[in-house]
Amino acid sequence: MGKCLGKLFRDGASREPKPPPAKPKPPVKARTIRLTPGTSRSEVIVVGQYLAVDLSNIANDDAVSYEITPYPKDDVIVRMKDERPRATGNVAAGGMDNALAKKMVVYVYTRSHSVEKDDKLSTWEWGPTGHGAVLLVNNDNDDFEENFDPDHKNSRIDGPLDLKDMSPMVVRMRGPPKLPSDFSIRLSTPPETADKIGMFCLQPDVIKKDRRLEDLSKMLNEFLTKPEEDAPDIDIGLVEMRDQIGNLIEDKARDEPPKQEDTPLKSEKHIIGPDTGNVVELDYRVDLRDNTTTYEFAVEGLHYPDITFDGQVSITLTLQRGRGSPIFEDTVVFQVAPWIMTPNTLPPLEAFVCEMEGGENLTFIQELQEVTSAASVPLVIVPHVDNRGDRWMQDEIELGYSHVPGKEVMPVVLDSPRDRGLQNFAKMQLLGKDFGYVTRYSQDEEPNSLDSFGNLEVSPPVTANGKKYPLGRILIGSTSPTRNQYGRRMMKVVRSFLKAQRVQSPIELYSDWLAVGHIDEFMTFVPARGGKGFRLLLASPDACYAYLGWLQGQGHGDVPLFEGKERYGTPAAVTVQQLLQDSKLREENQVFQDDIDWNRDKLKRELGLTEGDIIDIPALFKEEEGSGAGAFFPDMVNMIVLGRHLGIPKPFGPIVDGACAFESYVKSLLEPLGLSCNFIDDWSSYHLMMGEVHCGTNTLRKPFNYKWWHVEL
Repeated sequence: MGKCLGKLFRDGASREPKPPPAKPKPPVKARTIRLTPGTSRSEVIVVGQYLAVDLSNIANDDAVSYEITPYPKDDVIVRMKDERPRATGNVAAGGMDNALAKKMVVYVYTRSHSVEKDDKLSTWEWGPTGHGAVLLVNNDNDDFEENFDPDHKNSRIDGPLDLKDMSPMVVRMRGPPKLPSDFSIRLSTPPETADKIGMFCLQPDVIKKDRRLEDLSKMLNEFLTKPEEDAPDIDIGLVEMRDQIGNLIEDKARDEPPKQEDTPLKSEKHIIGPDTGNVVELDYRVDLRDNTTTYEFAVEGLHYPDITFDGQVSITLTLQRGRGSPIFEDTVVFQVAPWIMTPNTLPPLEAFVCEMEGGENLTFIQELQEVTSAASVPLVIVPHVDNRGDRWMQDEIELGYSHVPGKEVMPVVLDSPRDRGLQNFAKMQLLGKDFGYVTRYSQDEEPNSLDSFGNLEVSPPVTANGKKYPLGRILIGSTSPTRNQYGRRMMKVVRSFLKAQRVQSPIELYSDWLAVGHIDEFMTFVPARGGKGFRLLLASPDACYAYLGWLQGQGHGDVPLFEGKERYGTPAAVTVQQLLQDSKLREENQVFQDDIDWNRDKLKRELGLTEGDIIDIPALFKEEEGSGAGAFFPDMVNMIVLGRHLGIPKPFGPIVDGACAFESYVKSLLEPLGLSCNFIDDWSSYHLMMGEVHCGTNTLRKPFNYKWWHVEL
């Protein structure tokens, strides 16, 4: 069909890779047709293919020559070739030995085998030299309606802003003015991925109408307008014909509900997706001046990669004759952009905290504001009416992003399945223009504490075991490796979702030893000068006892900790010496230290860390009535990290030389790394409820500069 049948997705969100090594050109495909005596046959010849015409059925002993008329004549060459094994040489098209006539085949091919399409879009390849097209999950809300649903939940384009979140796809063709009646051009995606994308035609008049309806309408018109003697002879009555037309119209009205009057784009038509199926036929029309035509489409992603979906969607343009095999196919492969987490080492953009009824955590918020102001980070205070008494902002949501080339990064909130007072916060307060929403939940599993997102973190970029992880690795807490069958784990649907994103390969740690079970109770990452650019902070009972022993050796054994604080109505104060002499607490912490060390060893292996990358922060834990460990005093690793400014739970340690000894010790470890330590009182408002600063806050961060499609898998 002239220079090309189709060119898919030339102007959309395609990647601009480095030039890959030259690859051998694929062999030109051949297609064979057979001619029948007494009948004429029209064929469409696709540039870049061979057409083999078998003449054996029409050749006879008197045959001298045969003629084939190609369109256009100047773009094809016709040759005859002897098919017999021992024959040699070519036979001229104008004269053919009649003894060879029944063995003749005509080959039709182009002078140039180059087809005008981008072969780099027909496959997807990861890595810095990779190639392929990218699709964004269109899960923000641009329609300005109070429905709190992402745009990809409907089957329409909600205005120009919505269109910007889609990938453009262009099909260009050059060919004859008209195709033979039994030829069709179709766009399709595999049935199993039809619910993963939505495709809109921006020129709906080029979409073929329902042929059944057209045929029945034509027959009815002939019945009503032609004289009785000229009416067509068909095996269907007038009443039955009217009924069939009515049924088809009702079916179409049900399948394609009318567009709302306020839809900004009147011309768009939903052609492929969950509500429309996986195949659509295009109406072949060309400009008679140059025999070309262009079709414009917009494609949106509907699903992130998941356990049953690798994120790749193919869209195929097909030239087909009747119900036979395709004559020509051209395919573009989209990779759906993954959801990506951001580590503490990335710059903060915004912080979040919940305001409790009656100002119960007002002091906490005021001290947190001092830290956010120093870091020049806006603090969003979620009022009681929106949080409904749920203070655990970190546990409800995880803030990440998605990105496609040529477009702005879209922040996307992952909503946890815990669903308490903050259940509606993500949809009602965060979802909006250029802010996406995604969640995962299973009716087959009951949420447990490990489904909260204090149990979901991500490391900074690392290299481990010879493999680079330029976007870091996701970390989730899980059950003991020796009792997987009975311990708590994060919901499988959430774990599968995180794994399916592929660019931040998850690691399961052991957090089920804790009563709450969140990894942010014993670890965090902070940016740091030197080394790998960060440090892993681990809660350490051993470091705590060593420091308490040193304080006692310095003559501070009688100095109280937690002075003036209460624990459930009982004074919490205890001296350094009393803590050291509490054998039961010490025995418990020996076990807890073993649990932390198991995670320490795994983090070193999986993240490529050394002891020089880890800092031990004093901490003690206590058994919570047989349910697991809880922090004995405010857990300092459970902090908010805002650049170099740290909001750390105030430990209320022994006062030595007018300052909290624990605070002084932590400052001596972290301030040389360029960090500012700010201690926040969360004793009553969070600590006694088995949480700390990090549990009660959340942070939106800048995305990585590194492009996820450069990741080598």
